[in-house]
Amino acid sequence: MSTTINVAIVEDEEILRKGLAQRIGSDERFTCTDVVGSAEDLLASPNLTSINVFLIDIGLPGMSGIELIERLRASDVPGQILMLTNFDDDEHVRAAVLAGAKGYLLKTTPQARLNNAIEEIHVGGAPLTSNVARILLDYLSNLPKPSALDSLTHRERDVLELLAERKQYKEIAEILFMSVDTVRTHVRGIYQKLNVHKRSEAERIFRDEGR
Repeated sequence: MSTTINVAIVEDEEILRKGLAQRIGSDERFTCTDVVGSAEDLLASPNLTSINVFLIDIGLPGMSGIELIERLRASDVPGQILMLTNFDDDEHVRAAVLAGAKGYLLKTTPQARLNNAIEEIHVGGAPLTSNVARILLDYLSNLPKPSALDSLTHRERDVLELLAERKQYKEIAEILFMSVDTVRTHVRGIYQKLNVHKRSEAERIFRDEGR
């Protein structure tokens, strides 16, 4: 016989909280182990390590839902966090996901969809509304792109910078107080890490990404 998914509900609106507990608890897939109105009440629960899915509102009295996520993640509890809130603006979505939420739905979500989302997040999914997914994709697309230069050591980067200034190996060796053979070794490492085969290609990458 399969075990049920243990769910904690953190919602300050009493009518909504009781309604969620009744509708989720009546689904044979779930057991509502904790139904509380504040983050503080949840953190005082002895069941934290046995909860599989935390269903959390953002706008809570006292400690916010975002702060609660951070506390749960810092405590290394194994359960997954699914936000159920009225907020779907960029700021709240990013804050929740960066804090550690793995799913984000609105309180207007139909109950059948919510119940399925609880099971989905428990098995490794990430249930999101379409607007939340768009917000996250926009955020990721605007993050700084990683540079090929990040793989270089400080010394390799020094050598590459001098190469881009058209310095010869002997000049680089004198400036950096190393032998010409050591310069050649650094250059080979630079070529390998940047996946290039000649000096001009390495210099181009440095000009494009290094400054």
